[in-house]
Amino acid sequence: MQLFSAAIDGLHLTLTRIEADVAHGLPACSIVGLGDASIKEARERVRPAIKRTGYTYPLRRMVINLSPAHIKKHGSLFDLPIALSILQASGQIQEIKFDKIFCIGELTLDGGLRAVPGAFALVNFAKQSGFKDIVIPFDNFDEASFIGGIKIHPAKTLKEAIQILYGAGDLHKCEAKIPVRKKFSGIDMDEIYGHQVQKRALEIAISGRHHIALIGSPGTGKTMLAKAAAGIMPNLDLDESLEVSMIYSLANKAEANSLPMRFRPFRHVHHSTSAITLIGGGYPVKVGQATLAHKGILFLDEFAEFSHGQLESLREPLQEGLIRLGRHGETRILPADFQLIAAMNPCPCGYYGDTGKNCLCTPYQIKTFYKRLSGPIVDRIDMAIDVPRIKTRQLGLDQTNEKSYVIRKRVEKAWLLQQKRGLKNSSIQLKDVDKLIFLSMEAKNFLKLVNEKMDLSPRSYLSVIRIARTIADLEDCVEIGKNHVAEAVQYKKSFIY
Repeated sequence: MQLFSAAIDGLHLTLTRIEADVAHGLPACSIVGLGDASIKEARERVRPAIKRTGYTYPLRRMVINLSPAHIKKHGSLFDLPIALSILQASGQIQEIKFDKIFCIGELTLDGGLRAVPGAFALVNFAKQSGFKDIVIPFDNFDEASFIGGIKIHPAKTLKEAIQILYGAGDLHKCEAKIPVRKKFSGIDMDEIYGHQVQKRALEIAISGRHHIALIGSPGTGKTMLAKAAAGIMPNLDLDESLEVSMIYSLANKAEANSLPMRFRPFRHVHHSTSAITLIGGGYPVKVGQATLAHKGILFLDEFAEFSHGQLESLREPLQEGLIRLGRHGETRILPADFQLIAAMNPCPCGYYGDTGKNCLCTPYQIKTFYKRLSGPIVDRIDMAIDVPRIKTRQLGLDQTNEKSYVIRKRVEKAWLLQQKRGLKNSSIQLKDVDKLIFLSMEAKNFLKLVNEKMDLSPRSYLSVIRIARTIADLEDCVEIGKNHVAEAVQYKKSFIY
C-alpha cells in the first residue's frame, strides 16, 4: 500500500508520498524530507499512539521519508500516514484492501485522531489528484463531506483507521451534509436613511466591479454604506464557492459550518494592520486580507492613514487580481480578485467641507494629506463619492429606501450582460473599447470636452468609459449616451483636492 498526503504552502498543495524503512540497528527514528518542527515532533506523538492502539513500536533503526524531499512541509496532518507507514514497514499490518490511499490526521498520545485545518481543500485536492478514497479525522467530516466524487472514510482513532484499511467499511454513520441556505446577516440598504446618491454610486460600483472611495467626515455613514454594499453583491456561483471555500479552509479562517461559502467575503481592514497581514507572505506563506477578500469586497477604513508601502503593494492586485510573492527562489501566486471600497476623511481633522463643524486644517495640510495617495493608486480607483452629513431631522423620514435584494436583482442583470460580453466592465482595456463600447456621437463629443477640461490620465479616461458602460448596462442600453457619460464624470472629480 502506498500512503499519500499533501504539503501545504499558502494555497499551493504538493502531493507527498510517505514511506518508511525499518532496519537493524540502534533504536532511532529519523524523519527526512524537509519537515518543520511539528513534523519532527510527530515521532513523539506516534510512539505512544501506536503502543496504546495495541501495536508494537519497533525498537530498530527507522527512516521515514516524505517525498518529494526538496519541498518543505509543515503541520501535524502527516501524523496518521507516518504511523501507518511504520506499522506497514514493520509487518504489523498486511494485505491491505487499498493499493494507494490519501490520509490526513493529527494523533493524540492515546491514539485518537484530531481534526486538521484545510480538510475541505485537502479532500478536493485528493479528488483532483485521482484518489478514490481518503481517511480523515471524524471531526473533519462535516467540512469535507460537501466534496463529491471521492469516498471519505472518517475515523476517530488510529485503530479505526487501520480497520478501514482492512476493509471494515465505514465505522460511523455519517451522511453528507446539505449546504444550509443561510440568510445574509449584514446591513440592508433600507436601513440607511438618506444618501441616495451614495447608494446609487455603490450600485454602479458593484454592478461593474469598480473600485470606489467614500470620502466624508467622521460619523457620516461611510462604514455602514460599505457594509451594506456586500448585501447587493450576487451570491457566489458553484465554481467561485469552491475556490473561495478552499482559500478559507487552507487559511483556517472558515467559521463553523460556513463551508462551502455562499456569500461573497467582506474583509474590513484597519490601517494599523501590517503589510504581510494585508497582502500575505512569510514562510510558510500565509494568505493576507487581500486574498481572503477574493471574489468579494476589501474594505480599507481610514484609507489615507495606511502606510505608503501598504498602499503601493495593492497596485498589482488592483490591476491584475492576483499577488505574486517571491520566496526562496520560487514564485507563489495568490488570487486577489477583490473589489476595493476605501473610506477616508477629507482632511487630517476630518471636517473639510462639513456643514456642521469647522475645519481646522490649512490648505497646505490638506494637500499634504492627499499626497499620501500616489497617482497610480488613485488612478486605479475608478470612482470616488462624497458622503455628506445627514441632518438629524431627516433620519427616519425617507420612505423611498429600497431593500438590498431589489438592488441586487439589477446588479445580477448587469453582471449577466458582462458575462455575455466575456469581460467585466472594470477590466475593459483601451483595445477592447472599439469592440465592446458603443458611444453615441453626442457622448463622444462630450467625453472629448471632459478630457480637455479635467486633463484626465489615460487610465482615468478609460475608467470614465467603464463607468458609463456600467450605467448603460443598468438601464439595459446597448449604446452609451451623453447622460451616461455625464453621470460617470461625477464620480471622478471629488477625489482631487
